[in-house]
Order: sequence, then C-alpha cells, then structure tokens
Amino acid sequence: MFFLKKSIYKKICMALAGMMLVLCCAAVPAGSVDAADASILSMYRRAVDFPQGDLSRLAQVIRRAQCGEEITIGFLGGSITEGHGAEDIQDCYVSQVYKWWKDTFPQAEIAVVNAGIGGTSSYLGVHRVETELLVHKPDLVFIEFAANDTFTTFCMNSYENLIRKVLMAESNPALVLLFAANSDGNSSQAVEAALGQYYELPMISYGNAVIPEVQAGSFMWHEIAVDTVHPNNMGHSIFARLIITCLEDVCSRLDQIAVRTERLQRYELPVPVTPQIYQNAHIENAATITPLDMTGYGIYDFNYHFTDNWYSMEDGSFLSFVVEARNIGVLYQRTVEGTFGQYDVYIDDVYVKTLDGNYVEFYGTETEAEALYSSPDGSTAAHVIKIVKNPQSANIDFVLIGLLLS
Repeated sequence: MFFLKKSIYKKICMALAGMMLVLCCAAVPAGSVDAADASILSMYRRAVDFPQGDLSRLAQVIRRAQCGEEITIGFLGGSITEGHGAEDIQDCYVSQVYKWWKDTFPQAEIAVVNAGIGGTSSYLGVHRVETELLVHKPDLVFIEFAANDTFTTFCMNSYENLIRKVLMAESNPALVLLFAANSDGNSSQAVEAALGQYYELPMISYGNAVIPEVQAGSFMWHEIAVDTVHPNNMGHSIFARLIITCLEDVCSRLDQIAVRTERLQRYELPVPVTPQIYQNAHIENAATITPLDMTGYGIYDFNYHFTDNWYSMEDGSFLSFVVEARNIGVLYQRTVEGTFGQYDVYIDDVYVKTLDGNYVEFYGTETEAEALYSSPDGSTAAHVIKIVKNPQSANIDFVLIGLLLS
C-alpha cells in the first residue's frame, strides 16, 4: 500500500470521475464488419472520450512516415494483443493496424513488434518491456493491459512505472494507451485512463465503444467475441478500426496540431503518482543467473514465450538463488492437465507463498507472474530465494520460467 500526495490524488480522483461518464451514440448494425465500419464514427466518439492528450510525438511519427523514413511500431499487452480470438494472425487488430501503416505510407519502411502475451498484466509487462520491445527502438508504442490488470494500487503502480519506462526510452516513442474490456464491461480502464490523462497521453477504449452497443441490443457480445474476453474477427476489426480512425484523424489535421518540440526528446515527466520501484525491473532466467543450489532440475525451453526455464522432474528437487534486489517476484508455468505440483517459496528462510502449477481452464493463465517481496524501506539488499516441493503435493513437475527482480 502507498499514499498519494494530496494535489496529485485530487487530480487522479477528478480524472477517475470523468472516466465514468459515458456518452450515448448511434447503434452499430450487426452482421458484418462492413456494417460496423460504416458507423464506426459513433463508436469512435465514445472510444476517444478522454482529454486528447499531447499529440506531439504521434504527429512527428506520422510526418516521418510521410517522408519515407523507417518507422517501428510496438504493441505490448495480453492475449488480445497477441491475437487470441482471431481466426488467423493477419486478422488480429495488431496486423490490421500494421497493414494500415504499410498501405498509407508505401514509401516508408514500416516494421512491427508484437509483444503481446496471453494472460499477462502490466506487472510482467514492466519487467519485460526493455528486452522484448524497447530494445527494438520503437517510434510508436501501444499498450493494452486493461482486461488483465486489476483495479488495485498494485496494478496502478506497475502500470505507471511501465508508462514512464516507455516515455523515457532512448527512441523517444509516442505512446497510445488502449483499453479492452470483458463482456460485463469489467476492466482497469478507470485507473489506467486517469494515469493516461495525468501524463497527457492519447487513449482509445474498445470497451467504451462496444459495451453500450451490446447493452442497447445493437449486437450481441457473441457476435464480436469468441468468449467473455477475446474478440473474434469482427471484434478485432472494430478494435483496429478505432485505432486507425484515430490515426487518420491525426493525419487529417497535422498542420493544426501544436507540436511541443521539447516533448520530441526526453523531457521531465510530472511527479510520479506511485513509487517508482520498477524502473530497473527485469527477468533473470537459467541463461542469466546461476542458482546457489540446484538439485533435480533440468533446463528446457518449456514455455512458449520464454526460453531457458528450470524444470523440476524429480522428487526432492531443490532450487535456491542469491539476488540483490528490493522487489522480488517469480514467473512460472501453469497447466490445465492437473499434472504439475505445488512448490513453496521462501525468502530469507521465511515462507512466502505456495505456487500451484495447475489451474482451471478459463480461470488462470499458463504464464503466471507473482509478486512475492517488496522492501519495506525501499532499500536494495541481498536475499536468498528457496523453492521446494510442498510436502502435500502429489505431483513433482514444476517449471520456473524466471525471477522478476528490481
């Protein structure tokens, strides 16, 4: 738990109140993507019903594309960004937005980096953004975690740290925040959009666009999604069209957009709302850290997204590390088959948590990130992490993907 400065807290509360207002717009006809495209503007007005934010960097990226320069666009998010629900990867919203850039600026060399991983939140995102996205020096970044983040101070903390890491990146990227939502409209949009307003960022809400249409009976949720979370082809097309409409709007008024030249380079960000404890957040795996003690573990590329995992396959397996950190978390594998075990984590010989390698389908994720320890005074110190099989565990198998350290 942390406390906000009164002036900043007041700004955030005012922003949160503003985010709860929903405008009524015309309904979108059901039945085809073309019909949705024909009336996308009504949904778009709701999707961008936020303060416009500072468009200096975004306008600059578009101008550079018009001049035929090389442009790299990055997407960081969960399963929707990864493309789940789309019949083919070319149908997902990321691919459609990328196609718009290619078609609109054929003279430019456009590259895309899709760093979406299903079931993950901004907590894991802030640990992997450097190596999976910022290393590619993106010119424009889209972040989508609203459907996976929770409405908590913990996610607010990791999300703000992520925003600041992107804005302070070497390539000075433009940043656009995206907000997906579940079928019941549940998401962390309010707290994330409040931060977006505080940092003057452009924002686009898929939830604001489609939930009122479902509630009005314009179309059913199942017509735009394959389950309670993931858009189908039509849903991905709507999401893409909202983003493209925003980009086209910026293109149409480039000459009218006031560019703050100091924002095109690294600039002094506003006072942070939450503790900046994840600015050096990173992941250590079997290729980057040597265990203090390891018994019964092998090293395999078990996880689809992350290599060099530790895999326990023997009874009595034991794994321990010495780390220098002020915050410690773990990234581990889970499975729906029910064949994995439960393992206890100790930090400095104090029991912290039991990690369950199993989950019930649709109520968990394969790549699970859990925060375990945070220094009470914010100091960095040496800590010993031990991972041992729980005595009650009937199964042995367990995969540690990596340590989350900052």
